[in-house]
Amino acid sequence: MERKFFWLNTERIFVIALVVMTADCANHGPSTPLVYGPQRARPNDTIYFSALSFDPDGDSIAYFFASSDGTDRWSDWFPSGFEYSQELVFTDTGDYYLRAKAKDRYQESGWSDTCYISVRFYQPLPPHRPTGPDTVTVGDTVSFYSAALHPLNEMVTLQFDWGDTLGSWSGFVLPGSLVRATHIYHQSGFYEVRCRAKDKKDFVSDWSWPETVLVIDGRRH
Repeated sequence: MERKFFWLNTERIFVIALVVMTADCANHGPSTPLVYGPQRARPNDTIYFSALSFDPDGDSIAYFFASSDGTDRWSDWFPSGFEYSQELVFTDTGDYYLRAKAKDRYQESGWSDTCYISVRFYQPLPPHRPTGPDTVTVGDTVSFYSAALHPLNEMVTLQFDWGDTLGSWSGFVLPGSLVRATHIYHQSGFYEVRCRAKDKKDFVSDWSWPETVLVIDGRRH
């Protein structure tokens, strides 16, 4: 009887140990990835979307990107918590979406939130109406200011049309930066001052709204 009781007790211990080992070995899939990237691009621009996922077991992770243009591929394996960037190129204009999921060696995560991107031939926005004096004297140096934004946040250069001649392009500045330009009028009259912007890929904006300046001859009384 003692030997039988010892065997049953040993069997119970073995079963409990097996259950504990099985629970410890259970795999937990990676988290649903966080995906982010640009919302705008031009055709044939090289852009990058990033994905980030964590695996509770510390397993290596691979990422799968699916895009509405047919881009579907698994990445290589990376450590848990590694921020992976996927290079993408959209050749045509249009509105596209992209999402991603992650996997370890045993399980896949759910799909990420959907990211949307608008592909257009973006150019700088028309600059603000130039700001400067409303009356100047022939021969004096006059200063006007303006600034321009860009849908892709690219650097811009500004060019002023003084009404009697076209000025040169300024140096490139960050979008939204104030640009100062100077000019000398040699004849009296009313002139309209306007400006336009250009980015480093030579996309040019429309002209701004004009500002009127009166040029007077200081020698006349």
